[in-house]
Amino acid sequence: MKKLTYSLSAALLALTIIPWQASTASAEEAVAPVTPFTTEITVQTEANFTNAATVDAFIKQAVRNHVSVINMTVKQDSDVNGSSGYAFYNSELVKEATGFTEFDALADVIEEAHQYGIKVNAVVPQFQDKAAIDKNSSWQMRTINDKGRFSAYTGNNGSTYYVNPFEPDVQTYERSIIKEVVTNYNVDGVVLSGLDFDTDRVDMNNSTRNAFQSANGFDPDTIDFTKSNSNKLNTWNTWKAEQLAAYVQNVNEDIATIKPDLALGVFTVSPTLTGTSQDISLFKDSVDFILPIADFQTLGYSADWVYSNNGILKATEAKLATTTPNAKTTTEEKTAITVIPSLNIELNTADVQNIYNGMRTNTPTVTSVNYAVKGQWTDAMFSNVGVRNTY
Repeated sequence: MKKLTYSLSAALLALTIIPWQASTASAEEAVAPVTPFTTEITVQTEANFTNAATVDAFIKQAVRNHVSVINMTVKQDSDVNGSSGYAFYNSELVKEATGFTEFDALADVIEEAHQYGIKVNAVVPQFQDKAAIDKNSSWQMRTINDKGRFSAYTGNNGSTYYVNPFEPDVQTYERSIIKEVVTNYNVDGVVLSGLDFDTDRVDMNNSTRNAFQSANGFDPDTIDFTKSNSNKLNTWNTWKAEQLAAYVQNVNEDIATIKPDLALGVFTVSPTLTGTSQDISLFKDSVDFILPIADFQTLGYSADWVYSNNGILKATEAKLATTTPNAKTTTEEKTAITVIPSLNIELNTADVQNIYNGMRTNTPTVTSVNYAVKGQWTDAMFSNVGVRNTY
Protein backbone atom coordinates (compact mmCIF):
# COMPACT_ATOMS: atom_id res chain seq x y z
CA MET A 1 0.00 0.00 0.00
CA LYS A 2 1.20 3.48 -0.74
CA LYS A 3 2.47 5.27 2.33
CA LEU A 4 0.05 8.14 2.10
CA THR A 5 -2.10 9.94 4.62
CA TYR A 6 -5.53 10.60 3.13
CA SER A 7 -6.09 13.88 4.95
CA LEU A 8 -8.97 16.29 4.69
CA SER A 9 -9.31 20.05 5.15
CA ALA A 10 -8.10 21.08 8.59
CA ALA A 11 -10.59 23.91 8.61
CA LEU A 12 -13.42 21.41 8.78
CA LEU A 13 -11.98 19.71 11.85
CA ALA A 14 -12.58 22.61 14.22
CA LEU A 15 -14.09 21.53 17.55
CA THR A 16 -17.84 22.02 17.87
CA ILE A 17 -20.29 21.50 20.72
CA ILE A 18 -23.47 19.62 19.83
CA PRO A 19 -26.40 22.04 20.26
CA TRP A 20 -28.44 19.92 22.69
CA GLN A 21 -25.41 19.49 24.91
CA ALA A 22 -24.85 23.22 25.14
CA SER A 23 -28.46 23.91 26.06
CA THR A 24 -28.85 21.25 28.77
CA ALA A 25 -25.50 21.30 30.53
CA SER A 26 -25.39 23.14 33.84
CA ALA A 27 -22.90 25.87 34.48
CA GLU A 28 -20.91 23.56 36.76
CA GLU A 29 -20.64 20.74 34.20
CA ALA A 30 -17.81 20.65 31.70
CA VAL A 31 -19.21 19.68 28.30
CA ALA A 32 -16.76 17.62 26.28
CA PRO A 33 -16.23 19.17 22.84
CA VAL A 34 -17.13 16.95 19.91
CA THR A 35 -15.19 16.90 16.67
CA PRO A 36 -17.65 16.88 13.78
CA PHE A 37 -17.36 14.23 11.10
CA THR A 38 -15.80 15.50 7.92
CA THR A 39 -18.26 15.28 5.03
CA GLU A 40 -17.71 13.91 1.56
CA ILE A 41 -20.33 13.55 -1.16
CA THR A 42 -20.65 11.31 -4.22
CA VAL A 43 -22.06 12.87 -7.36
CA GLN A 44 -23.53 11.37 -10.53
CA THR A 45 -22.14 13.83 -13.03
CA GLU A 46 -24.88 13.59 -15.67
CA ALA A 47 -27.54 14.70 -13.17
CA ASN A 48 -25.59 17.57 -11.60
CA PHE A 49 -22.77 18.95 -13.77
CA THR A 50 -24.27 19.68 -17.18
CA ASN A 51 -22.61 23.04 -17.87
CA ALA A 52 -20.42 25.67 -16.24
CA ALA A 53 -23.37 27.33 -14.50
CA THR A 54 -24.48 24.13 -12.78
CA VAL A 55 -20.93 23.47 -11.62
CA ASP A 56 -20.62 26.96 -10.17
CA ALA A 57 -23.93 26.70 -8.30
CA PHE A 58 -23.10 23.21 -7.03
CA ILE A 59 -19.65 24.14 -5.71
CA LYS A 60 -21.04 27.16 -3.89
CA GLN A 61 -23.59 24.92 -2.18
CA ALA A 62 -20.80 22.48 -1.28
CA VAL A 63 -18.76 25.28 0.28
CA ARG A 64 -21.76 26.66 2.14
CA ASN A 65 -22.51 23.26 3.65
CA HIS A 66 -18.99 22.21 4.66
CA VAL A 67 -18.28 19.59 2.00
CA SER A 68 -14.60 18.66 1.96
CA VAL A 69 -14.42 16.10 -0.86
CA ILE A 70 -16.46 15.62 -4.03
CA ASN A 71 -16.36 12.10 -5.46
CA MET A 72 -17.58 12.62 -9.02
CA THR A 73 -18.15 10.01 -11.69
CA VAL A 74 -15.90 10.53 -14.72
CA LYS A 75 -17.89 8.14 -16.87
CA GLN A 76 -21.54 7.17 -16.74
CA ASP A 77 -22.22 4.64 -13.98
CA SER A 78 -25.75 3.59 -14.92
CA ASP A 79 -27.94 2.80 -17.91
CA VAL A 80 -30.88 4.87 -16.68
CA ASN A 81 -30.29 8.34 -18.11
CA GLY A 82 -28.03 7.39 -20.98
CA SER A 83 -25.60 4.56 -21.56
CA SER A 84 -23.02 3.49 -19.00
CA GLY A 85 -19.34 3.90 -19.73
CA TYR A 86 -19.37 7.10 -21.77
CA ALA A 87 -17.08 9.89 -20.59
CA PHE A 88 -17.70 13.19 -18.83
CA TYR A 89 -14.24 14.51 -19.72
CA ASN A 90 -12.21 15.01 -22.89
CA SER A 91 -11.11 11.47 -23.70
CA GLU A 92 -9.08 10.01 -26.52
CA LEU A 93 -10.16 6.50 -25.55
CA VAL A 94 -13.94 6.58 -25.20
CA LYS A 95 -16.69 8.75 -26.63
CA GLU A 96 -18.11 11.50 -24.48
CA ALA A 97 -21.58 11.04 -23.05
CA THR A 98 -24.48 12.86 -24.68
CA GLY A 99 -24.27 16.54 -23.80
CA PHE A 100 -20.58 16.42 -22.86
CA THR A 101 -18.85 16.61 -26.23
CA GLU A 102 -18.28 20.34 -25.75
CA PHE A 103 -18.18 20.43 -21.96
CA ASP A 104 -15.37 18.92 -19.89
CA ALA A 105 -17.17 18.45 -16.58
CA LEU A 106 -14.15 17.00 -14.79
CA ALA A 107 -11.88 19.93 -15.64
CA ASP A 108 -14.53 22.46 -14.65
CA VAL A 109 -15.32 20.82 -11.31
CA ILE A 110 -11.63 20.52 -10.39
CA GLU A 111 -10.96 24.16 -11.19
CA GLU A 112 -13.97 25.45 -9.25
CA ALA A 113 -13.62 23.12 -6.25
CA HIS A 114 -9.91 23.67 -5.78
CA GLN A 115 -10.47 27.42 -5.51
CA TYR A 116 -12.32 26.71 -2.26
CA GLY A 117 -10.05 23.97 -0.94
CA ILE A 118 -12.46 21.16 -1.82
CA LYS A 119 -10.83 17.99 -3.08
CA VAL A 120 -12.08 16.13 -6.14
CA ASN A 121 -11.82 12.38 -6.49
CA ALA A 122 -12.47 10.72 -9.83
CA VAL A 123 -14.97 7.89 -9.39
CA VAL A 124 -14.31 5.40 -12.19
CA PRO A 125 -17.09 2.80 -12.51
CA GLN A 126 -15.48 -0.40 -13.64
CA PHE A 127 -17.62 -3.11 -15.15
CA GLN A 128 -21.04 -1.58 -15.85
CA ASP A 129 -20.02 -0.30 -19.23
CA LYS A 130 -22.25 -0.15 -22.31
CA ALA A 131 -19.58 1.90 -24.10
CA ALA A 132 -17.14 -1.01 -23.80
CA ILE A 133 -19.75 -3.46 -25.13
CA ASP A 134 -20.41 -1.10 -28.04
CA LYS A 135 -16.69 -1.27 -28.70
CA ASN A 136 -16.55 -5.07 -28.53
CA SER A 137 -19.75 -7.07 -28.03
CA SER A 138 -17.81 -10.21 -27.03
CA TRP A 139 -16.87 -8.43 -23.80
CA GLN A 140 -20.43 -8.54 -22.44
CA MET A 141 -20.85 -10.45 -19.19
CA ARG A 142 -22.62 -13.80 -19.39
CA THR A 143 -24.61 -15.82 -16.88
CA ILE A 144 -26.02 -19.34 -16.56
CA ASN A 145 -29.49 -20.52 -15.55
CA ASP A 146 -30.56 -23.66 -13.69
CA LYS A 147 -30.82 -25.58 -16.97
CA GLY A 148 -27.21 -24.81 -17.85
CA ARG A 149 -28.05 -22.33 -20.58
CA PHE A 150 -25.82 -19.30 -21.09
CA SER A 151 -27.03 -15.78 -21.88
CA ALA A 152 -25.93 -12.17 -21.67
CA TYR A 153 -26.26 -10.85 -18.15
CA THR A 154 -28.41 -7.71 -18.04
CA GLY A 155 -28.74 -7.15 -14.30
CA ASN A 156 -31.67 -7.53 -11.95
CA ASN A 157 -33.76 -5.13 -14.01
CA GLY A 158 -32.97 -6.71 -17.38
CA SER A 159 -31.62 -3.49 -18.89
CA THR A 160 -28.14 -3.10 -17.45
CA TYR A 161 -24.93 -3.69 -19.38
CA TYR A 162 -21.91 -5.35 -17.77
CA VAL A 163 -18.59 -6.43 -19.20
CA ASN A 164 -16.59 -9.48 -18.17
CA PRO A 165 -14.14 -8.20 -15.52
CA PHE A 166 -11.83 -11.18 -15.99
CA GLU A 167 -11.29 -10.70 -19.72
CA PRO A 168 -7.70 -9.40 -20.13
CA ASP A 169 -8.69 -6.99 -22.90
CA VAL A 170 -11.49 -5.58 -20.74
CA GLN A 171 -9.05 -4.98 -17.90
CA THR A 172 -6.60 -3.29 -20.24
CA TYR A 173 -9.39 -1.04 -21.52
CA GLU A 174 -10.66 -0.04 -18.08
CA ARG A 175 -7.15 0.55 -16.76
CA SER A 176 -6.34 2.75 -19.76
CA ILE A 177 -9.22 5.06 -18.82
CA ILE A 178 -7.93 5.39 -15.26
CA LYS A 179 -4.44 6.15 -16.53
CA GLU A 180 -5.79 8.77 -18.93
CA VAL A 181 -7.65 10.57 -16.12
CA VAL A 182 -4.69 10.44 -13.74
CA THR A 183 -2.29 11.67 -16.42
CA ASN A 184 -4.38 14.54 -17.74
CA TYR A 185 -6.28 15.84 -14.70
CA ASN A 186 -5.30 17.23 -11.32
CA VAL A 187 -7.57 14.90 -9.34
CA ASP A 188 -6.91 14.36 -5.64
CA GLY A 189 -7.69 10.66 -5.75
CA VAL A 190 -9.25 7.82 -7.71
CA VAL A 191 -12.18 5.72 -6.48
CA LEU A 192 -13.14 2.42 -8.10
CA SER A 193 -16.80 1.41 -7.99
CA GLY A 194 -18.63 -1.69 -9.10
CA LEU A 195 -16.04 -4.21 -7.89
CA ASP A 196 -18.62 -6.75 -6.76
CA PHE A 197 -21.35 -8.94 -8.23
CA ASP A 198 -25.07 -9.11 -7.49
CA THR A 199 -25.18 -12.80 -8.43
CA ASP A 200 -22.62 -15.60 -8.20
CA ARG A 201 -23.71 -16.98 -11.59
CA VAL A 202 -21.43 -14.60 -13.43
CA ASP A 203 -19.11 -14.39 -15.28
CA MET A 204 -19.61 -17.31 -17.67
CA ASN A 205 -17.66 -16.02 -20.65
CA ASN A 206 -15.48 -18.63 -22.31
CA SER A 207 -12.24 -16.89 -21.32
CA THR A 208 -13.28 -16.84 -17.65
CA ARG A 209 -14.40 -20.46 -17.66
CA ASN A 210 -11.17 -21.57 -19.32
CA ALA A 211 -8.99 -19.62 -16.87
CA PHE A 212 -10.91 -20.93 -13.89
CA GLN A 213 -10.83 -24.54 -15.09
CA SER A 214 -7.11 -24.31 -15.72
CA ALA A 215 -6.55 -23.16 -12.13
CA ASN A 216 -9.12 -25.35 -10.35
CA GLY A 217 -9.68 -28.45 -12.44
CA PHE A 218 -13.37 -28.09 -13.26
CA ASP A 219 -15.62 -25.94 -15.43
CA PRO A 220 -17.81 -23.52 -13.43
CA ASP A 221 -20.78 -24.60 -15.55
CA THR A 222 -20.83 -27.77 -13.41
CA ILE A 223 -21.57 -25.79 -10.23
CA ASP A 224 -24.99 -26.23 -8.63
CA PHE A 225 -25.84 -22.60 -7.91
CA THR A 226 -28.88 -23.60 -5.87
CA LYS A 227 -26.60 -24.91 -3.10
CA SER A 228 -25.08 -21.88 -1.45
CA ASN A 229 -22.51 -23.77 0.63
CA SER A 230 -21.18 -26.19 -1.96
CA ASN A 231 -17.41 -26.61 -2.18
CA LYS A 232 -17.42 -25.90 -5.90
CA LEU A 233 -19.35 -22.66 -5.44
CA ASN A 234 -17.03 -21.52 -2.65
CA THR A 235 -14.01 -22.27 -4.85
CA TRP A 236 -15.59 -20.27 -7.67
CA ASN A 237 -16.31 -17.19 -5.55
CA THR A 238 -12.90 -17.31 -3.88
CA TRP A 239 -11.15 -17.46 -7.24
CA LYS A 240 -13.14 -14.48 -8.51
CA ALA A 241 -12.29 -12.50 -5.36
CA GLU A 242 -8.61 -13.20 -5.97
CA GLN A 243 -8.88 -12.02 -9.57
CA LEU A 244 -10.58 -8.79 -8.52
CA ALA A 245 -7.89 -8.18 -5.91
CA ALA A 246 -5.16 -8.72 -8.50
CA TYR A 247 -6.92 -6.18 -10.70
CA VAL A 248 -6.95 -3.57 -7.91
CA GLN A 249 -3.25 -4.17 -7.36
CA ASN A 250 -2.59 -3.57 -11.07
CA VAL A 251 -4.57 -0.32 -10.94
CA ASN A 252 -2.59 0.75 -7.89
CA GLU A 253 0.66 0.10 -9.75
CA ASP A 254 -0.58 2.00 -12.80
CA ILE A 255 -1.37 5.06 -10.69
CA ALA A 256 1.89 4.84 -8.74
CA THR A 257 3.83 4.92 -11.99
CA ILE A 258 2.17 8.17 -13.02
CA LYS A 259 1.58 9.93 -9.68
CA PRO A 260 3.09 7.99 -6.77
CA ASP A 261 1.33 9.94 -4.02
CA LEU A 262 -2.17 9.87 -5.50
CA ALA A 263 -4.70 8.13 -3.26
CA LEU A 264 -6.68 5.11 -4.44
CA GLY A 265 -9.98 4.06 -2.91
CA VAL A 266 -12.73 1.50 -3.50
CA PHE A 267 -16.45 1.44 -2.80
CA THR A 268 -17.06 -1.81 -0.91
CA VAL A 269 -20.04 -3.86 0.21
CA SER A 270 -20.49 -5.53 3.58
CA PRO A 271 -18.09 -8.47 4.06
CA THR A 272 -21.05 -10.40 5.50
CA LEU A 273 -22.85 -10.46 2.14
CA THR A 274 -22.37 -13.70 0.21
CA GLY A 275 -22.03 -14.15 -3.52
CA THR A 276 -20.44 -10.76 -4.18
CA SER A 277 -16.95 -12.21 -4.74
CA GLN A 278 -15.44 -9.23 -2.97
CA ASP A 279 -12.86 -9.77 -0.23
CA ILE A 280 -11.44 -6.59 1.24
CA SER A 281 -8.59 -8.46 2.92
CA LEU A 282 -7.22 -9.45 -0.48
CA PHE A 283 -6.84 -5.91 -1.86
CA LYS A 284 -6.43 -3.80 1.29
CA ASP A 285 -2.69 -3.57 0.74
CA SER A 286 -3.30 -1.86 -2.61
CA VAL A 287 -5.56 0.99 -1.45
CA ASP A 288 -5.44 4.07 0.74
CA PHE A 289 -9.11 4.38 1.65
CA ILE A 290 -12.34 2.47 1.29
CA LEU A 291 -15.98 3.54 1.31
CA PRO A 292 -18.23 0.79 2.71
CA ILE A 293 -21.74 1.21 1.32
CA ALA A 294 -23.76 1.30 4.54
CA ASP A 295 -27.22 1.18 2.97
CA PHE A 296 -28.83 -0.55 5.94
CA GLN A 297 -32.42 0.17 4.92
CA THR A 298 -32.12 -1.67 1.60
CA LEU A 299 -30.73 -4.69 3.45
CA GLY A 300 -33.50 -4.59 6.03
CA TYR A 301 -31.36 -3.58 9.02
CA SER A 302 -31.69 -0.83 11.59
CA ALA A 303 -29.27 2.09 11.80
CA ASP A 304 -27.30 0.29 14.54
CA TRP A 305 -26.00 -2.14 11.91
CA VAL A 306 -23.65 0.53 10.62
CA TYR A 307 -21.50 0.55 13.79
CA SER A 308 -22.59 -2.46 15.89
CA ASN A 309 -20.35 -5.46 16.55
CA ASN A 310 -22.09 -7.45 13.81
CA GLY A 311 -22.36 -4.50 11.42
CA ILE A 312 -20.59 -3.34 8.30
CA LEU A 313 -17.88 -1.16 9.88
CA LYS A 314 -16.80 -3.79 12.39
CA ALA A 315 -16.79 -6.46 9.67
CA THR A 316 -14.76 -4.14 7.44
CA GLU A 317 -12.27 -3.43 10.23
CA ALA A 318 -11.87 -7.17 10.76
CA LYS A 319 -11.02 -7.64 7.09
CA LEU A 320 -8.50 -4.82 7.25
CA ALA A 321 -6.83 -6.49 10.24
CA THR A 322 -6.51 -9.83 8.46
CA THR A 323 -2.98 -10.91 7.59
CA THR A 324 -2.76 -11.94 3.95
CA PRO A 325 -0.15 -14.32 2.50
CA ASN A 326 3.06 -12.62 1.38
CA ALA A 327 1.84 -9.24 2.61
CA LYS A 328 4.66 -6.72 2.60
CA THR A 329 2.95 -3.98 4.58
CA THR A 330 3.48 -3.39 8.26
CA THR A 331 0.76 -3.16 10.89
CA GLU A 332 1.26 0.58 11.00
CA GLU A 333 0.65 0.86 7.25
CA LYS A 334 -2.47 -1.30 7.41
CA THR A 335 -4.11 0.82 10.09
CA ALA A 336 -3.47 3.89 7.92
CA ILE A 337 -6.25 2.81 5.55
CA THR A 338 -9.06 5.32 5.94
CA VAL A 339 -12.60 3.97 6.30
CA ILE A 340 -15.36 6.32 5.15
CA PRO A 341 -18.88 4.90 5.46
CA SER A 342 -21.17 5.86 2.60
CA LEU A 343 -24.66 6.81 3.78
CA ASN A 344 -27.94 7.87 2.19
CA ILE A 345 -28.47 11.62 2.47
CA GLU A 346 -32.21 11.08 2.97
CA LEU A 347 -31.80 9.40 6.37
CA ASN A 348 -33.87 10.92 9.16
CA THR A 349 -32.30 12.94 11.96
CA ALA A 350 -32.70 10.23 14.60
CA ASP A 351 -30.91 7.63 12.48
CA VAL A 352 -28.06 9.98 11.61
CA GLN A 353 -27.49 11.01 15.23
CA ASN A 354 -27.65 7.35 16.27
CA ILE A 355 -25.05 6.41 13.66
CA TYR A 356 -22.75 9.32 14.47
CA ASN A 357 -22.85 8.68 18.23
CA GLY A 358 -22.43 4.94 17.68
CA MET A 359 -19.41 5.42 15.45
CA ARG A 360 -17.77 7.74 17.98
CA THR A 361 -18.10 5.00 20.60
CA ASN A 362 -17.59 1.78 18.62
CA THR A 363 -15.46 2.84 15.63
CA PRO A 364 -13.54 5.91 16.81
CA THR A 365 -11.02 5.74 13.94
CA VAL A 366 -13.83 6.69 11.54
CA THR A 367 -13.73 10.47 11.23
CA SER A 368 -15.41 11.07 7.87
CA VAL A 369 -18.70 10.15 6.21
CA ASN A 370 -19.73 10.09 2.59
CA TYR A 371 -23.23 10.88 1.36
CA ALA A 372 -24.37 9.45 -1.96
CA VAL A 373 -27.37 10.36 -4.08
CA LYS A 374 -28.81 8.64 -7.14
CA GLY A 375 -29.65 11.53 -9.40
CA GLN A 376 -29.64 15.22 -8.58
CA TRP A 377 -28.41 16.86 -5.42
CA THR A 378 -31.12 19.26 -4.25
CA ASP A 379 -30.84 22.33 -2.05
CA ALA A 380 -32.61 20.42 0.73
CA MET A 381 -30.03 17.63 0.55
CA PHE A 382 -27.21 20.13 0.81
CA SER A 383 -28.91 21.69 3.81
CA ASN A 384 -29.00 18.28 5.46
CA VAL A 385 -25.26 17.96 4.90
CA GLY A 386 -24.67 21.35 6.50
CA VAL A 387 -26.83 20.59 9.55
CA ARG A 388 -25.17 17.21 10.10
CA ASN A 389 -21.82 18.93 10.41
CA THR A 390 -23.05 19.97 13.88
CA TYR A 391 -24.05 16.48 15.06
